[in-house]
Amino acid sequence: MNAFPLPLFAYGTLRDPDLLAAVLGRSLRPGTIHPARAPGFRAVHYPNRIYPALVRMPGAAAEGLLITGLSPFERDLLDAYEGDEYRRAPIAAMLVDEPELHEADAYLPVVAVPTNADDWSLSRWQAEHKPRVLVSESAEAARLRDKLIAIRPN
Repeated sequence: MNAFPLPLFAYGTLRDPDLLAAVLGRSLRPGTIHPARAPGFRAVHYPNRIYPALVRMPGAAAEGLLITGLSPFERDLLDAYEGDEYRRAPIAAMLVDEPELHEADAYLPVVAVPTNADDWSLSRWQAEHKPRVLVSESAEAARLRDKLIAIRPN
């Protein structure tokens, strides 16, 4: 196991502070969330879903956040929350205000997603879906936390 886990590159709904806090069961401390991009990737609509998929696209750069300071328990929780539709894998990302690349984990789709799919927008998701899904997503995250706590300690 890596003593220094990779930061998480969040490009979709986990960029929403309310949803992220609901999933983790806490708000993140200042200085642990940094605006970032993933060069060579694009966030697009995951077919038949309201959330995105990250696909390779030369010349593009997906907007997102680099999140640091997640505990092993929180990483397991996020893995469970993202479910079978995603796999956590390392990608290259860069902070918005720095030119150097950093290795980061990201949740990538497990099925092929067309690179010509429509762009996905956090602000559009927040306006169209957040009010409707935040309560159910919070409840699902709480259920997953309870299940993981029963299996292993924080």
